[in-house]
Amino acid sequence: MMSRKTWFDFWSREDLKTNQMRLDPSQLKQLLGDSAVRAELHDARMVSLLPPVGTEIFRRFTPASLEERLKRKNEEVEEKDPPKPATHLEADKPLPFVYGDPPRKLLNSPLEELDPFYQSQKTFIVISQGNVLQRFNAESSCFLLSPFSLMRTFAIRILTHSLLPLFVLLTILSNCVVMTMNDPPAWTNTAEFLFSAVFVFEVVVKIASRGVCIGTFTFLRDPWNWLDVAVVITTFLTASVNLRKASVVRMIPRVMKMISVYPGVKMTAGALVQSVKRLAHVMVFSLFVLSILALIGLQLFMGTLRQKCVIWPMSNQTYPFHQYINSPENLYFLSGRLDPLLCGNSSDSGACPECFTCLKTDTNPNYGFTNYDSFGFSLLSVVRLMGKDFWENLFQLMMRAASKTSVIAFVLVVFSGSFLLVSLLLVVVAMGLVEQVEATVAEDRRREEEFVQILEVMKRREEVMKMKEEEKEPAVYSVEDSEKHDPPQLKKLTELQENHSSCPPCCLSVVTWNCCGCWTRLKLRLCTFVTNPFFDLIIVVCIVFNCLFLAMEHFPMTMEFEQLLNVTSLFFTGIFTAEMLLRLMAMDPYHYFRVGWNVFDSIIVAVSLVELALADVVGFPALRCFKLMRGLRLARWWPTLHMLMKIIWTSVSALRNLTLVLLIMVFLFTVVGTKLFQDDYRDHVCSIMMTCELPRWHMHNFFNTFILIFRLLCGEWIETLWDCMEVSGQTTCLIFFIVVFVTINLLVLHLFLALFLSSIRGDYLVAPIEKGGNNLKIAIDQIKAGVAWILEHFWTLLGKKNPVNSHHKVVNGKENSKEYLGLTLVTSDQPLSESKVRGNNYGNKTSECHNSASCRVPVAEAEVDLKMSESEEEKHKDEDSETHRGNTPEDCCCYSSFLDVDASQTKGRVLSNFRRACFSIVQHKLFKAFIIFIIVLSSAALVFEDIHLQQHPVISMVLDKADQVFTLLFLLEMLLKWIACGFKKYFTSAGCWLDFLILAVSLMSLTQGMLGYSELGAGLSLRTLRALRPLRALSRFQGLRVVLKALAASVPSMFDVLLVSVFVWFLFSVVGVNLFAGKFSYCFNETSEEFFLPEQVNNKSECLFLMQENFTDVRWKKMKVHYDNVAAGYLSLLQVATFHGWMDIMYSAVDSSEVESQPVYESNIYIYLYFVCFIIIGCFFTFNLFIRVFINTLHQLRHKFGGKRVFMTDEQQNFSRSMKKLFNKPQKRVPRPQNQCQARLFDLVTTRSFEVVIGALICLNIVTKMVETDQQSHETEAILYCINFIFIIIFFIEFLLKIVALRRHYFSHCLNILDFTAIFITIVGFFFNDLIEKYFVSPSFVILLRLGRFGRIILLVRCFQGFRKLLVAFMMSLPALFNILLLHFLFMFTYSIFGMFSFAHVKREAQIDDMMNFETFVNSIICMLMVTTTAGWDGLLIPFLNTPPDCDPDGENPGSSVKGNCGNPTVGIVFFTSYITLSLLLVVLLYIAVFLETFNEDEPEQPSDDDLQMFYKTWRKFDADASQVIQYSQLSDFCDSLEDPLRIPKPNSIKLIHMDLPLLPGDKIHCVDILLALTAQVFGDSGQMDTLKAKMEEKFMTNNLSKLSYEPISSTVKRKQEEVAATVIQKAYRKHLLQDRDPEQPMAEPAGVAAGV
Repeated sequence: MMSRKTWFDFWSREDLKTNQMRLDPSQLKQLLGDSAVRAELHDARMVSLLPPVGTEIFRRFTPASLEERLKRKNEEVEEKDPPKPATHLEADKPLPFVYGDPPRKLLNSPLEELDPFYQSQKTFIVISQGNVLQRFNAESSCFLLSPFSLMRTFAIRILTHSLLPLFVLLTILSNCVVMTMNDPPAWTNTAEFLFSAVFVFEVVVKIASRGVCIGTFTFLRDPWNWLDVAVVITTFLTASVNLRKASVVRMIPRVMKMISVYPGVKMTAGALVQSVKRLAHVMVFSLFVLSILALIGLQLFMGTLRQKCVIWPMSNQTYPFHQYINSPENLYFLSGRLDPLLCGNSSDSGACPECFTCLKTDTNPNYGFTNYDSFGFSLLSVVRLMGKDFWENLFQLMMRAASKTSVIAFVLVVFSGSFLLVSLLLVVVAMGLVEQVEATVAEDRRREEEFVQILEVMKRREEVMKMKEEEKEPAVYSVEDSEKHDPPQLKKLTELQENHSSCPPCCLSVVTWNCCGCWTRLKLRLCTFVTNPFFDLIIVVCIVFNCLFLAMEHFPMTMEFEQLLNVTSLFFTGIFTAEMLLRLMAMDPYHYFRVGWNVFDSIIVAVSLVELALADVVGFPALRCFKLMRGLRLARWWPTLHMLMKIIWTSVSALRNLTLVLLIMVFLFTVVGTKLFQDDYRDHVCSIMMTCELPRWHMHNFFNTFILIFRLLCGEWIETLWDCMEVSGQTTCLIFFIVVFVTINLLVLHLFLALFLSSIRGDYLVAPIEKGGNNLKIAIDQIKAGVAWILEHFWTLLGKKNPVNSHHKVVNGKENSKEYLGLTLVTSDQPLSESKVRGNNYGNKTSECHNSASCRVPVAEAEVDLKMSESEEEKHKDEDSETHRGNTPEDCCCYSSFLDVDASQTKGRVLSNFRRACFSIVQHKLFKAFIIFIIVLSSAALVFEDIHLQQHPVISMVLDKADQVFTLLFLLEMLLKWIACGFKKYFTSAGCWLDFLILAVSLMSLTQGMLGYSELGAGLSLRTLRALRPLRALSRFQGLRVVLKALAASVPSMFDVLLVSVFVWFLFSVVGVNLFAGKFSYCFNETSEEFFLPEQVNNKSECLFLMQENFTDVRWKKMKVHYDNVAAGYLSLLQVATFHGWMDIMYSAVDSSEVESQPVYESNIYIYLYFVCFIIIGCFFTFNLFIRVFINTLHQLRHKFGGKRVFMTDEQQNFSRSMKKLFNKPQKRVPRPQNQCQARLFDLVTTRSFEVVIGALICLNIVTKMVETDQQSHETEAILYCINFIFIIIFFIEFLLKIVALRRHYFSHCLNILDFTAIFITIVGFFFNDLIEKYFVSPSFVILLRLGRFGRIILLVRCFQGFRKLLVAFMMSLPALFNILLLHFLFMFTYSIFGMFSFAHVKREAQIDDMMNFETFVNSIICMLMVTTTAGWDGLLIPFLNTPPDCDPDGENPGSSVKGNCGNPTVGIVFFTSYITLSLLLVVLLYIAVFLETFNEDEPEQPSDDDLQMFYKTWRKFDADASQVIQYSQLSDFCDSLEDPLRIPKPNSIKLIHMDLPLLPGDKIHCVDILLALTAQVFGDSGQMDTLKAKMEEKFMTNNLSKLSYEPISSTVKRKQEEVAATVIQKAYRKHLLQDRDPEQPMAEPAGVAAGV
């Protein structure tokens, strides 16, 4: 009987393969009734729990069975190893396949227990539809209803029925619909009463069927049932009491009930809760780090953001100072800014305009919420920096108010801490997910193995029974024998009939077109045509050209061009319609629609035809966007795009439970936010908007709240938090936003990593291609072969040597085996050797178009290359190494013509010696160091060429001369390398090519400068290209070469992913062009800087009319970033993908109405969904694909390099290993002093209690620092001063105690040195505060030293003991991080120089101001530092996009000969997009380095050299003769004498026995055996014991050349067993003597006998 499935089985967590593991009724009958089969399977996990043969599995639960169970329980004797609950028989899990399907009449009825563990307890089971097992308590429910009462049985039937969850779900969904209503109608009160009644009814049914809380499996024992209790309590509570905002608690449990309704989602939510427990230590550590950084910001920048530019009064009239400086009329405001301009009093901070003075006021920016004046707001600012949410604004404010140096240092520290925390968070979550995946895979594997074992046993049993029957009966011709002799045609016909059998006979004639013989022959010809590889090639070409024509749409278009696009659209629609008809006629509808891609094609064609029919109907032009779906058909032939589409499907299918949890939480926060804040936004909107209208981001209705929550999901929350705190208060908004931000981001992180890990687990990392998918490659290969054949014969006819042979391989030649295999059809069961002798024949393929089993996949060339034997690879490597092994010019290079001379002659010998001398020079270390020094100097010289250079003629002259010297030196280097190595060898290196190009640019620039053309356009361009000079360092540093090598190796796979991403973005860009082309324009008043309302100016014509009426301040402007063409759409999508500048784009899209019409405020609000879809598909999934392919490529590289780390050099790998040993090396114990007083102090300061007390005092000291504020009273300041003085005395006493007790060993610990430095500077600061602050260090630096003590607390907390391993692993990855950061800094430096040369004179607007610009190198690199995080690049790009009349191309720039302040849009776009791409790639590499290089490190841990030296020294004390053996009796003392980590302290006898050490003759033990055993005990079995053994023997053989060879005769375990056996024998013999003793015999005799024994 087949399993009955319900609608909820779709959401179960059972894998499809597990569900398919089912036994046929005959097999199940044999398993349950055959005792021989059961005997062979007695060790199986599930079969062993089956009842005995002949016993019914499913039995009703009756009073008699309950009495029998209680009687058996009373008679049971307590066992030593009682049975444990079976994992496969847990509640809410499907019944295992070995039990089969229960009879229908027993469903939803109480049954006897199947698990032996519960058979002695008062429980029973109920199996519901879908064979889901549920367990109940057999006690009386509520002390009234026994398990056999009709009312409880009826309640159980209701509870376990499949319709109850569906009914509850529909109720919850209906309630959720009501929750989304902003102004609910009157009938919702009645609906609310019905909802409450349903929830109360569900609780009553559960309590009646399970009981309340007494006993197992009762109602309240399940935590998910607490949601039901919360629903009922909150329902009655809100109905009786007006809780106002607190009434939102009624919604929370009702929405959360959706999780408990789905079985699979409930299990996923439980797994998420368990994974959060893993993050406890990371969260605590994160809190510590955030607190430290917040305190640093509090001490450094307290009160700095209050400094404003205040106008100085012109008259001598007196004003109240405090009131005057805080009056907004006296502050300086920039145009369009709500907050006044900040300033600072340091040399590198922001300056005020003339007539304004920088003074400290009482207000802070952003409604007063952005500051460092208290610990709370400082913590909020640090979290904002670490989350990189609108951090560029905070960065600019801090730089303007404080010094650039301190701000940049603080930001870098925050970013470092952010990277550390995010890396550890990713690793911990990934490790938890990996463990869950491994546990799931292991459980599935056990089930599958047991299933296979059962099938094999039953198969053997059937064979035995069959052999017995054959011995009794004559042989009969079986059906199987007939199938073996049937011809292939009959087999195909049988398969086709089986396929048709699924179709009803009445429909079979309709879906299969077999009319007559002529039609059959026509079908065969059409089948041959449509399965031809060139047919697919033509279709692919048509799809590509269709996409290209779609990309040609732009605004504005001429009528002729628009008509051309319409004609091409009709043409392609006709082609695709003809393709569909041809395939339909060739394959029949039955076979055509069985292929998914054919169904997809038919839908697109149908929609295209409908669009043509309804082209003139209003509202249907949007169907044109559906034509873009044709581009997705490329996934049929494009594996990477196919993989991306499969990823999206995986997130919906395989991760549907996690996705649903995320959607439920988003809906919950949306509803809660709407209920909490909708009234506040309506009542207090005037506090955030001068017009008293709702802002774009608010929580007044459901949809806007959903968009705001989605914005939080994208990582932007600070600006909406400010508005919320201003209208609704700080406490509620902070709690809501923190909960939403943490919860949703953890869910998104889990979804991203789960999707990544599931795809790595799956078989679709290389996406399979559907039948016929390789036709495109076959056609291309045939074209290549044809072109090669034509060229070969062409050159043959010309009588010249065939140049193709050197690059192409002849089809019939032996050397073309790889390419020939790429064109050969190979089946899965055909050996590769057979494919080599087959011809290039595809004629038989078309005759099998209906048989899916006959499709064969061609082997690609890359696949054959990967199958190269290891011996061949090693051979090639040896050949390469021999080729490059030479140390002379003749060995290392290929000669050039003028260098190829006869060395036997005098001139030849001189030239040869000269070349050898040049080669020795270029290979010398000092020469390389000198060139690196010159590269650094030449790069540093570029820093001074800013806009102020022409004001310093001396510096300009020095730089010009230095430029000439550097160029000549680099020219000399190139000439030396040419002479030493020759041209060919020189130009085979990419680094040499780069040097040559940079040098060529420098030479041309110098030449133009000498000729006086340096100020022309070409000269300026060449001078700009000098910014590439720092790139010379790429080939000089080995660490950079390692990273570049890894990046270069990943280029092929990443290029394919990049093409897929570009294609997906292309689809969204074309949709954007169709939706928004010509709609991002507006009429603008440049004088008032305001938009005209639609009532004033409706469209472009009215705006132009105003301009013609001499309104010079009116302009019809267009957004700098728009969708007027596909290229501009790409730029818009890039800003949306980076979440910077996307707000303005979305605002313009939401306000868009008609083409060339004035925008209307939020006239098209649902267009937000377009951007939501792009962020999910175009960003989330493509980024996941990018990471997946990147990590997979780097993993292959690591495997190719023999397990070496791809981002580290050999020296850095050794350094990383030494770092690991250093961190794992235990701290040496400080010897206890001999003096009694010192010894007592030593015992005091080394106890853990003392450290705990000091740690508590450090926490209290930090708390006193947290309570400091900027505007604290003098009394508070005095109290804090006294408390701080007391803490200084306490820490000074601690210092004295430790220095006396530990003596010189005090300074052997880094934390003690930090304490000493902090105490010394603090004490000196009390007496010489002014002197130290003026000439030495800032008082804030002393506070930072005190905060360093906080690290001692981390060492005391136990939860950080497991966290230490992660920190050590992170430290091991520092060399790889250094290489990547060095490469990133090199690129940042180069781009900064290029930006300073190209954009120094652009117009100041948007983000370009007096602090953020490209005028000097410092400002330029600050801008690039900000752009590294993709922050603010949209504001920096806007001035570069200026064209007249937005800028003045002929304007004068004071102090410079450059004219104009316009930018170059093309150069600016390429500049920022390339840098953002490189930055994102390198930032991703940073995180991958931590993952790939360290946390996947499989190197076993071994004892260090110091540990071995310690072992040797201790061994010499016990083995003075160097015999390499000691007595077994000395082993305990020897192991106790060792130091950590090899030490095993006494009592250690039991541990030493279990180590099972070999015993040599004379009860001796060998030193190597002891060392290996101790290593395995401490470090685990590393698998490299042979290496350690050889190393140990080598060490001992240096002092003892005679190697001792002993054969072990026993072991410690055997010796212990022998002793135990001897003791047992002695006891038994004594007992025997006592029993057989003569009663008159004296008692002393047995003792003597026993003693003799």
